[in-house]
Amino acid sequence: MTNVFVYGSLLFSEIADGLCGQTLTSEDATIRGFSRFALKEADYPAIVPYKNAEVTGKILLNLEDEAIKLLTFYEGDEYEIAPVKVKTNSGIKNAIAFVWIAGNEFLEDVDWDTEQFKSESLEFYRDEIIPATRKEFYRTE
Repeated sequence: MTNVFVYGSLLFSEIADGLCGQTLTSEDATIRGFSRFALKEADYPAIVPYKNAEVTGKILLNLEDEAIKLLTFYEGDEYEIAPVKVKTNSGIKNAIAFVWIAGNEFLEDVDWDTEQFKSESLEFYRDEIIPATRKEFYRTE
């Protein structure tokens, strides 16, 4: 079982649960040593190592290997899995996070806007992106 720190589209249970095909358990969480950025011409964010910074998000708890594979497929080649220490109200937990590796030239100089994603993209992700991702993942498995 693996914990996953999420900070973008996967903050929304409609997306994380829909993608994994189950109701996931989560807690509010923070990681230090990273910063979150909006991406140019994208509606999803990235985190990159950044001194003296922290990112607030959630930790998805106790995911099975199949869910990790599905999330990795969803995130794509622009991210790599990195181990992180996550601070929650119940203590420090080990987790993994998807860290941006596709180049800093794609990063905006601003944080990703959760409310903008919710109002402009959440419905599309829930109704289109998630079903298409699951279909493609299970077709290639």
